[in-house]
Amino acid sequence: MHHGDSPNVYSVPFCASLKSQGIGKKDHIAIIDGQSGESITYGDLFHRVPRMASWLAGHGIAFGDRVAILSLNSKAYIEFLYALAWIGAVAVPLNIRLNPKELHYILLDSGATAIFSDAFFIEVAAQVIQDIPSIKLKIIAAEPRDGWISFNELIHDKNGSVSIPETVSGETLFMLLYTSGTTGKPKGCMIPQRVWTGYAINMAACFHMGHSDVYLGFLPYFHVAGFGTAIAQLMLGGTLVTIALPDPPAMYALIEKYGVTFMFLVPGISAAFLYHEARKERNVSSLKVFIGGAGGEKLEFINDAETLLGARYYGIYGQTESGGKVTLADSDMFRENPVTYGHVMPFFDYRIVDEEDNDVEQGTVGELCLRGTPVMQGYWNLPEASAETLKNGWHHTGDLFMLMESGQVRMVDRNKYLIKTGGENVYPQEVEMVLLSHDSIADAAVIGVRDDTWGETVKAFVVLKEGAQLSRLEIDAWVRQSIAGYKVPRFIDFVTALPRNSSGKVMKDELKQRTTAPGQRVK
Repeated sequence: MHHGDSPNVYSVPFCASLKSQGIGKKDHIAIIDGQSGESITYGDLFHRVPRMASWLAGHGIAFGDRVAILSLNSKAYIEFLYALAWIGAVAVPLNIRLNPKELHYILLDSGATAIFSDAFFIEVAAQVIQDIPSIKLKIIAAEPRDGWISFNELIHDKNGSVSIPETVSGETLFMLLYTSGTTGKPKGCMIPQRVWTGYAINMAACFHMGHSDVYLGFLPYFHVAGFGTAIAQLMLGGTLVTIALPDPPAMYALIEKYGVTFMFLVPGISAAFLYHEARKERNVSSLKVFIGGAGGEKLEFINDAETLLGARYYGIYGQTESGGKVTLADSDMFRENPVTYGHVMPFFDYRIVDEEDNDVEQGTVGELCLRGTPVMQGYWNLPEASAETLKNGWHHTGDLFMLMESGQVRMVDRNKYLIKTGGENVYPQEVEMVLLSHDSIADAAVIGVRDDTWGETVKAFVVLKEGAQLSRLEIDAWVRQSIAGYKVPRFIDFVTALPRNSSGKVMKDELKQRTTAPGQRVK
């Protein structure tokens, strides 16, 4: 798109929204750094970003160049991402939990020519890039170090200013978000600028997020929901409070101090936050919206969240390839039907299809397919995988859903986690929901394990609530009350916690690597 064209909202780069906010709301606080308390207004952000972009362009960062980022959430992180978007450069946010070998692979795969780090990760960053000659520019969000330029150089007023080039549009690739790599090497999801526009519109339409809201952004910015919800708040003219890591006492202090209205937590973190003693010492009356995962929280948690926080609970389903949030259910929907995933968000078109891509009937399980502005362009340097997932003009999510009589949808499971036992299909999530309905079970995950008789059989990993006692036979009896015998776990492994990734999803591939011992068999 060129400036002379007649643009629609999605053809405009998301970073262009900063102009209207910077002029129209120039004195409104845009970002507050939760660690330092430092803040910046929209007017100052609009003044600063074009100068940062000019500095980057003057130091060799061109349209389409990939720039890696290894950092905790911060105000500087968001400002830097804006500057990259401004000149059409491509951000490669790195998962801070990966080991150096995994980070090294992503840097090589993306072809990054520059890297941004904070002081906390500078040693790791330096180690990872030492044998990557393509990295020409190194920036640190701290004082300069050997070979590393301070972020302060970028934001200096002496830098010239640059406008958004005509080559930058909503279709311009802005971010490579690498998936967790559970099926092999991580794949870089190609996220163009239009995705964040679609994300912001869905946040406004579905959750009524707007200019008067304050969002506490602790979900990491290397995650589609972390950056998506943060940037949506800025595109809508509200205030973003950044926080580096989930820390309940610090989070409650920031809620009280800045009047936080919006929170988004994922399973694995949400309960630790909600039930922390720090809640009782702080005023949380500003909270309006609490977003969590659909299919991942027990009904008692949802009820407690609304009672203890006074906020409306929404559960969502999403994935990186689809540009973040895809479905939403409010607390009333969960109370009516705990397994619902709610409605598909309004700015998606969707189908549920069989293996031949034919639509299935209501009540029949099929793969959820999506199309719409938030969907990615494909996988970086993987044309065959891209063609497979985006075939026939629809993004094939790999997730099995069904349309219910209510018009809501429910996720049955990941296609790849389907268990086939003696010719019957077992959807792990169905078994997990039954396990989670037991008062003594805090968390649970179900996988298929090899079985010489049936091909596969069902195994459950169970986390008991503190102080609770439950035998394998008692669990077996509980599950049999609700579902068919072939779905009941034959093996149960009691564990203290489930391994989860940064988005709160259970890492089932890791569970599949664990030994199934005879002692875990239900007698």
